[in-house]
Amino acid sequence: PHLLDPNLVSPSHNHKYHYLSGKSILDICAGTGAGTLYAASRGASSVVATDFSENMLRVLRNRVEALRYNNVETKNANGLCLPLSWTNNFDISYSNFGVIYFPKVKEGLLEMVRCTKQGGKVCYSGWGSKEETQAFSVFPKAIERCGLYRTWYLAQSVARKHLLESAGIPLPSSRKQYRSGRKHRGTTLLAPNYFCPAKRVASSQSYLHSMMVEAGLDNIHVTMVTNILQLDSAESYWDRFVLASPNLKRFIKLCLSPEEVVQLKNAVCEIVQEESSGHCAEDGVMLKASAYIAIGTKILG
Repeated sequence: PHLLDPNLVSPSHNHKYHYLSGKSILDICAGTGAGTLYAASRGASSVVATDFSENMLRVLRNRVEALRYNNVETKNANGLCLPLSWTNNFDISYSNFGVIYFPKVKEGLLEMVRCTKQGGKVCYSGWGSKEETQAFSVFPKAIERCGLYRTWYLAQSVARKHLLESAGIPLPSSRKQYRSGRKHRGTTLLAPNYFCPAKRVASSQSYLHSMMVEAGLDNIHVTMVTNILQLDSAESYWDRFVLASPNLKRFIKLCLSPEEVVQLKNAVCEIVQEESSGHCAEDGVMLKASAYIAIGTKILG
């Protein structure tokens, strides 16, 4: 099922290709626009795509222009402090593997709820636990196996500092100021890190359901989706998930020596073989990548 499952988002609509007809959509952490373009193609009257990264939105705007959609608008915004003018403004608010990477996931969900009309839908997705998502645990395990965790941690810290400075957000000068920053919208702790991968919550049906209940949603549905990622070889994982990721590629290029890169690649390939549970040879390697889709309705006031 898709995050914008027609059976849950608009069950009364009969046309499967235009079931979002007349709906206003808010896409949080839109990235390069996979979800935005899907909503635009399904008849949405308007789609507002937000992301903290202007580079991502630039790619999205180019894709929108190429497809000649006139119902899409982009907005550079922090998902933890969206414009107040958006309160009760959208029929559907959703985040496809976005809000789960926020430093404050529950606050991010509350912002989505605030921006949704009463009776509207709030939808988001999250990856499962480490045991359910073998495909995404390989690189962190390889970092630890090679003794590179400190280098990895320092790289993320420096990158986050650079992001905040480039965004014009003042850094706390003391621990007291750091703690006080937690109380204000738009301050340091509310800025996602787009230079290095951020930590995410491990989703489960009970966790996502309880979080949506706490956010004041009703008629909640949480669905598990299990996929098997199949690759030709363990080395294919390195090419697809490491070298194809701008964040990881930048870390390898700028922070590691050639010897460390070789060591890390070998560790990645070894762990892929281990995690694939022997499904190799002519079948290549196979890794689990399970996710959860959660959809709820904003209660009428």
